[in-house]
Parts: sequence; C-alpha cells; structure tokens
Amino acid sequence: MVALSLALPPLQASASSSFLNCVQYVRQAGKIDLAGNAWMWWGNAKGRYATGHLPSRDSVMVFQRTKAMPSGHVALVRQVLDQRTVVIEHANWAPRDGAKGRVSRDLVQDVSPANDWTEVRVRYRPSMSFGKVYATSGFISPTPHEVLQDVASMIEP
Repeated sequence: MVALSLALPPLQASASSSFLNCVQYVRQAGKIDLAGNAWMWWGNAKGRYATGHLPSRDSVMVFQRTKAMPSGHVALVRQVLDQRTVVIEHANWAPRDGAKGRVSRDLVQDVSPANDWTEVRVRYRPSMSFGKVYATSGFISPTPHEVLQDVASMIEP
C-alpha cells in the first residue's frame, strides 16, 4: 500500500465566483494555459500541447462531459503509481457537505479494456471505494506541441 500525502496548496476562488471549479484550479496549479469548459480542453489543446493516452506528472486528465457533468472535468496528474493508477488533484469533485469548490487529491484507476485510460474510476474518499466509470479523452502534457515537433525532426527515420 502506498502512503499518500493529502496536504494541498492553498488556492482561492476568483473574485468573480463563489467557489473554485476544476478549470480554475488546473489553470492556477498547473502548467497549461487553456480556456473554455473542461470538455473543450481536449480539442483546444490540439496543436498547442502534446496529447495522448499515457499519464505523466503534471499532465491534465480530461473527462468527457455527461448529463451529471455537462461541462466535463479536468484534473492534474500529480503522481503515476503504476500503469493503471495515478494520483490526481482537482476541484469541485463530488462536493460533500455543501462544500463546493473543495480541492481534493484522489486515486484514479484505469479500467479501460485496452489500458488506454479512456475509462476510469475515481476513488470516493468517504467510502474509500472506487465509483462509477467515467469516459476520458486522454491527457494533455504541459510540453508545447512545437517542442515535440522540433525533437521529432531531429530523429532520423
């Protein structure tokens, strides 16, 4: 069993909102500068940042939108524990006790049949169990797309 620190950096909601949402948190705590609702980040990252289906530290996991999450959801990958488990930080996930905007650190398991992180379960802390399956688009790396193109051009075929 891996021991995880649950101490999180203090962040504040913006003056224009009464709570911190996932996009605000990821923009403040992460290294990716994108705008729009969470589900839009995947498309908005194309051509600007590297995208893919393997998690890495400081990448952003993009959850697809659902009826329950019409804006989608984004979370920062803080640690890759193994091929199918990561530690994420995110805001406004499963608010408890009416505490919207709470930043939490949670475990996420890849449950996709192809081990490509397109289906995941997030651990629900009160019960310490993994919840329902959520579809994800993948991971956005903080590495700018242009840097990857430059590196690829240096590699001979």
